[in-house]
Amino acid sequence: MPKPRDQRAISSVVIFHNESKPEAVRMLRVLGKALKARGVRAWSGRRAAASRSLRLADIGVALGGDGTMLRAARLLAPHSIPLLGINSGGLGFLSGADADNFVEQCDAILRGDFLIEERWMIEVEVRRGRKTVLGPSLALNECVIRCGDQARAICLHTEAGARALADYFGDGLIVSTPTGSTAYNLAAMGPIVDPSLDVLLLAPICPHTLTQRPLIIPACDPVTIALTTRRAHEAPRVLVSLDGQLSCALRVGDEVRVRRHERPFKLLLDPKRSYYEVLRRKLKWGERG
Repeated sequence: MPKPRDQRAISSVVIFHNESKPEAVRMLRVLGKALKARGVRAWSGRRAAASRSLRLADIGVALGGDGTMLRAARLLAPHSIPLLGINSGGLGFLSGADADNFVEQCDAILRGDFLIEERWMIEVEVRRGRKTVLGPSLALNECVIRCGDQARAICLHTEAGARALADYFGDGLIVSTPTGSTAYNLAAMGPIVDPSLDVLLLAPICPHTLTQRPLIIPACDPVTIALTTRRAHEAPRVLVSLDGQLSCALRVGDEVRVRRHERPFKLLLDPKRSYYEVLRRKLKWGERG
């Protein structure tokens, strides 16, 4: 839920940018110049990621698209550092400002005149017997389990807490946060969910039955997904990925454990914007064709 404006003045900023996007590189120069003129200390998130300097920042700034935001979110969330996205990519669902009007908003941002909205993340761990082969790792959008290059349907036994949920048979399964409902979940015909809601979304990918549809469940119970087979000799090639950026291969019997992360991710947003306005502007939501 949005919190009141944080009136604390900002004096230090850690910056993440997408080096492959010319607009993000240009904005890095513009941002650096604007912050220096205002006496604000700034440094690169690329160097800060592996050092203690990350926790010294008042806020983080991500220059690029949502991919840059997702990478920065995993680093900043454990330290409760708010992140402002400046969109120089595509849709920019998570961005609080656009590149073309950032300089006009700079002073308001540095005064703390932006809303802080808390978005919860998922924590994902892959277990192979008693061994952890991935994680615990964070994701802001989703955890995806899907078939590999063999393009054959896979079996996923799913539990919520200690209760059996479903046996999915198809190309895979998306476990999404409300923030991620407009990402891969939406492409898989899952619902758009207000990010303030305390739920998880389960969207099967190309299920081989008409009875399996996207499902919304409470986020209080952890979700466990086990890779199984219909025949003992099968060895399907299956991948699990987090926000499309971290991944590993699964074996039959592996368990993917998904739970709500204990600390929320703090997102800086323009108080003049609303989530529904972003939907209308980015997705043309509610408009007639």
